[in-house]
Amino acid sequence: MAQWADGYVTDVAYTSNVYRETTPAWLALTALLLGHRPPDLSRPFRYADLGCGNGMTALFVAATCPHAEVWGFDVNPAHIETARRWASDAGLPNIQFVEASFADLAALPANGLPEFDFMVSHGVLSWISLDNQHHLTAVIGARLRAGGLAYLAYNVATGWAAMTPLHTLMRLLAEARPERSDLAAPIIFEQLTRVKDSGAKYFPNNPAVEQRLDMVRKQDGRYIAHELLNADWRPVMAANVMEAMAAVKCQLIGSATLTENVDTVSQPPEMLKLIAEAVDPRLRETLRDFGAAQAFRRDVYRRGVVPLQPTEQAAMLDALRFARIAPLPEGDLSFTTTLGTFTGRPEVYRPLLDMFARGPVTLHALREEAAFEARPMGEVLQALTLLASGGYVHPMLPMPEAGQAGARALNRAIARANESGADVPRLAAPAVGTVIQADLLETLVVGRLLDGAAADEAALAGYVLEALRRAGRNLQREGKVVDDPAEAQLHVMGLVRAVLGPRAVLLRELGVLAG
Repeated sequence: MAQWADGYVTDVAYTSNVYRETTPAWLALTALLLGHRPPDLSRPFRYADLGCGNGMTALFVAATCPHAEVWGFDVNPAHIETARRWASDAGLPNIQFVEASFADLAALPANGLPEFDFMVSHGVLSWISLDNQHHLTAVIGARLRAGGLAYLAYNVATGWAAMTPLHTLMRLLAEARPERSDLAAPIIFEQLTRVKDSGAKYFPNNPAVEQRLDMVRKQDGRYIAHELLNADWRPVMAANVMEAMAAVKCQLIGSATLTENVDTVSQPPEMLKLIAEAVDPRLRETLRDFGAAQAFRRDVYRRGVVPLQPTEQAAMLDALRFARIAPLPEGDLSFTTTLGTFTGRPEVYRPLLDMFARGPVTLHALREEAAFEARPMGEVLQALTLLASGGYVHPMLPMPEAGQAGARALNRAIARANESGADVPRLAAPAVGTVIQADLLETLVVGRLLDGAAADEAALAGYVLEALRRAGRNLQREGKVVDDPAEAQLHVMGLVRAVLGPRAVLLRELGVLAG
């Protein structure tokens, strides 16, 4: 393992993921819901992704927020090269990627970097050494401006503790293999099965491990390598992270997983009294993690805590606009939280969904809707929060049109990359400043439309089929290869028809396609 990597996997690049919780619009919503003033997204701001990997999150932020100055930092030169190539292909002038370790960044002089309004680090803290954890929090303490928001997402011991011995075994098995880390992953799982079948008592004594292994086994080999084959992997407790962040003047304000800020839908009823009695916030978060058997936290910290006055918070919430980002359900609406799945009340959610079907919605408009006049606004706001958590709606940026050019340039770059054999099944949505999941073939159609092609079903379907042929790709439906040319033509025509039909309405609302 490369010495400069300090034990982190570098023989294979990480997957290119984007998480909505790391985006400025989502973080601003989280802070506001929790009663804290977020950075003003209508004005220029700075955003830093610490441990940015291939840079996808930073790229989507830069593309949808052209007035932002975006930085991505990573120790792996392969990641930085990839990220810079994406930025160049999309022609994004407001982003820069820096190859640097957390130790490098922590050692910079006071004028070595600007202050940031947002600093995010997803899936890094519990995968690095204790020294690097200290460097990471030190960088945040030195570079986060007063009133800025920091996001830390990490594995929690209450959900992963039983896996700690298994990580050691998996790492040693990986180090004994000649293959690249991602290619060694399936072989390691075979060896774990042999250990289990040999009667190792660890497995029956830790039944939750089987479930965890089944979940991890299904993931991309690159994900497995970076998740469980690093030299350092130590799930932590929120109390320890809170202490480290308090030392750099940052205080936990809540979770970017919005349902976790509502104890009544995320905690067993018997835990509510214990949590309410806890005066120490570290104890309160620890009780919450035990109550939910928390495996992964998405913490939001603020540098300096000045709670908003209730009237000011209400006015700012009233001004927020939300847009649908996915097809709205026609039947019962179900939500999944740490307590399980529950069904929303139709008398609340049906009129809410009807409003979103007509276009973007503000809380002020909801207050004036006849269906909600007699309902407490807290109840309506909670319903809106659950819709956002469920991936149906998303807060809009203050200037939704501003990012259209950058987002469309990035979406064209995504289409070109996918046409050449890449696998990036997502699109930038400038109205909401986030990513929306998209079928790989849909990205090709969108890219073609953005290049000025006519909305001709037959021509677009022919283009998609030819792009697949040139890239040496098989067309698949429900996981099976479609060999018959006529069947392939029909399948692609159906997809193109959907993109040009109901899907196009949503894509235009989100600014992906021109209105």
